[in-house]
Amino acid sequence: MKAALTQDLPAKIIAVILALIVWTQVISDKNPIERRTFVVDVVPTMVEEGMMIISTKPDKVSVTLEGRARTLDEIEPNKLKAEVDLSAVEPGSFVADLRVEIPAGVKVVELDPSSVTFELDMVSSAQVEVVVEVQGNPSEDYEKGIPMVSVDTVTVRGAKRYVDKVNRACARVDITGASTEVVTNAKLVALDSAGTEVTGVEIYPPEIEVIVPLEKLPPAKVVPVQVVVNGTPKEGYTVGPITTNPREVKIRGEQSVIDSINWIGTKPVDVTGKDSTFQSTVSLNLPRGVTCQTQQVVVKVEIIEEIETKTFDNVIVQLESPPVGYTWSIEPATVSVVVTGRSDIVRKLQAQDITVYIDAQGRSEGTHDLVVAYKIQVPEGGSADKFQVDIKPPRVKLTLTER
Repeated sequence: MKAALTQDLPAKIIAVILALIVWTQVISDKNPIERRTFVVDVVPTMVEEGMMIISTKPDKVSVTLEGRARTLDEIEPNKLKAEVDLSAVEPGSFVADLRVEIPAGVKVVELDPSSVTFELDMVSSAQVEVVVEVQGNPSEDYEKGIPMVSVDTVTVRGAKRYVDKVNRACARVDITGASTEVVTNAKLVALDSAGTEVTGVEIYPPEIEVIVPLEKLPPAKVVPVQVVVNGTPKEGYTVGPITTNPREVKIRGEQSVIDSINWIGTKPVDVTGKDSTFQSTVSLNLPRGVTCQTQQVVVKVEIIEEIETKTFDNVIVQLESPPVGYTWSIEPATVSVVVTGRSDIVRKLQAQDITVYIDAQGRSEGTHDLVVAYKIQVPEGGSADKFQVDIKPPRVKLTLTER
């Protein structure tokens, strides 16, 4: 037996080795070594009591594993985690190396990134005042009263850096269109001293009951707005149309009081020295015992030219370019000149500033029906094209007789 086992021993050993090689090759073909990449969560552990994590950057990392295909197939991706030990870490920024727990027969080829930055802070809490922010307006016949809350203060808890910013806890309540008392549970929001929301904190309790009472308003009446004007515009100008926005307002008061009111005036609008249209915001002048939700109106005052007409009678019609060797006569010899324009300029105009004439250039013996033309020496501050001039009669007869 021993001889049989030891006979051709080298050959037998070689055969076994070759068989192992063949077996290994077969196994490798059916269960090859592979690399696979998984995206896993970063999971901090051993966080000290009284500490909290503010941020984790990044909160996921890529892990590349190498192993047999069948082993990799058995890995449940959601159970893979990149862990980091945060014990004995002080508040502030901290960079930690990651560790991934993997099954036997698998190794980590690459971890990207291999470290993560954490922001840690102490856990803190504080008592803050509760305030109510009422949004919207109730029905037009009601006004809101002073809101009431179920608790006056609440506890804010979170990272110290955030808790220290909190100035108050705000409950926002919308009363748009309400005609009865509003009772609601309102969620609380942490605000800083500037009214900006502070995130990263929790409020206990997270919501409170808020009651917003509504009070019935006195009787109402809609009346037009009338603008009261003081002063005088610049010379030559006057006050034109005046409009307001809004044109009407709703007033409230005792019925006997508002029944006697047909319009509401404004505080005086000064037009002294004005020479162009202007706009202004003006307060209403409310009688005693009368209220109005609209406190101010926008007033547009049009300043227009003050137009005046002045008539100059018996203005002599002059002859221009009289032909040589002729005598002439004009019928009628005088006309009336009616000038219309801005009052301050028209008032300065004198008879000697006006010349009326006919032109005899190229005319021969006989009677000619000619249009009367005019020239005006415009006073300072005016222009001829700003005047409207009417000549009565507009035409005269020129008779030329040869000598």
